Amino acid sequence: MKQLLDSNLYVGAIEDLSEINNDNWSIIHATQTLHYKIFGWNRTTNKPNKSHPNYIYYEDENILSLNWVDGGAHLYKWTGTNTFIKILNFIDEWITKRKVLVHCDRGYSRSPSICLLYLAKRREVISNESFLSAKEDFMKIYSNYNPGGIGKYIQNNWDSIY
Repeated sequence: MKQLLDSNLYVGAIEDLSEINNDNWSIIHATQTLHYKIFGWNRTTNKPNKSHPNYIYYEDENILSLNWVDGGAHLYKWTGTNTFIKILNFIDEWITKRKVLVHCDRGYSRSPSICLLYLAKRREVISNESFLSAKEDFMKIYSNYNPGGIGKYIQNNWDSIY
């Protein structure tokens, strides 16, 4: 887990959850693993219904969960840019009250992509000119960033996420 700049925003991996508690933190689970666990779903005997109202996005107080996997940019089309905006709004809501951990499975792609968006679009402490310029700035503070399809999706939809 790494604190980003001098802020309450932290980026990490699933194992970082063992270092925090729900009383002092707000958490964004950008991973299908925990999203499925919240609803008791699995990939074999209890598969989720894609029309379930919380299939992609679930928010409960200081916890936000996303049914996201690392994959091609096309996977995020179904999520849409509105989900990214909701995520940034969630961070805005909690960042002055608590530390906010954004995590995915390994902390290389999904969670840092969300943090990059927040730092560029809402805090404006890294470039907001384009995804590529924001990525260049972000890599200076989080060198582990290695976006998969989510990076391509954000790049293609940069102006629609605010």
